[in-house]
Amino acid sequence: MRLRFRLFVLLVIVLACFSGWAAAPGQASPAAKVGANPADPEGILRQLAPDDTPPPSLALKPAERARAVRLLVAVKRDETGWHRQLAVYLLATLGHEYERNIDELLRVWRRDGDDGTMELLTDLYGQGHKEVLRPLMTGFNGNNVATSEGLGTFYGDLLERNPKDFLAAIASLPLRKQRDLCDAAGEEDGGGMSPERERKVLASLKAIGGEVASRCARGVREGNQDADNANSDLPAEPQKK
Repeated sequence: MRLRFRLFVLLVIVLACFSGWAAAPGQASPAAKVGANPADPEGILRQLAPDDTPPPSLALKPAERARAVRLLVAVKRDETGWHRQLAVYLLATLGHEYERNIDELLRVWRRDGDDGTMELLTDLYGQGHKEVLRPLMTGFNGNNVATSEGLGTFYGDLLERNPKDFLAAIASLPLRKQRDLCDAAGEEDGGGMSPERERKVLASLKAIGGEVASRCARGVREGNQDADNANSDLPAEPQKK
C-alpha cells in the first residue's frame, strides 16, 4: 500500500515538473512560436516585383493595398540598395507618401546616375506622373553611357507619342541643353531612330511649329546622323553561311 502511494506521489511530481518545463511562465511553446512568426517583409517584394523587376503599375484591392503598404514600409526601413529603391518605387506607385518617395528616387539618381533608378522614374512617368519629366530632362548630362542610352530611348519614345509634353519640358531650358536633349532623342540607345520613327517625329515637330520645335528637329536629325556615322565605323559582322 505504501509502495503504491509513493509511486503515485512520484508520478505527480514528475508530471508537474514536465508541465512547468513545457509551459514556463512568460515563454511560449515551440508550436506557439511557429504560429506567431510575422510575415516576412521581403516576401512582398517577391510578390509585387518578381525577379526584382518593377511592375509598370499595380492594381490592388483596398485590403491588399493596406497590407502591401505596411510591409513595404518595413522593407524601406530595414533594407538598403536596390531592395530599398524597389520598396520606395512601389510605395510611390501605391500613392503612399508619394512626394517623399519620389524625392528619394530623384536624389539617388542624381547622386549615382544609375540606369535602374532612371527606369523606375520613367515607369512612374508612364503611370501618368508627369511631374517627374522635367527632372528627367535636367538630369541628363551625357556622361553616363548606360543612363544616356536609356534616356535617349525614353526621349525618342516621348517625341513620337507625345511631342508636346517633350517640348513643354525643354522650352525653358538653355538652348544648348535643348539641342543636347533632342540630339539624344535622335541617337536613342546609340543605334539611332528607325527611318519610320524619324519621319513621324519630324512631321509632328513641323506641324507643331515654333522655334523650340524647329531647334529640336535639327537636333533629332543630327543625333540620328551621329549614330549612323558611329555605327558605320564598326566592323561588319560576319555573314552567316
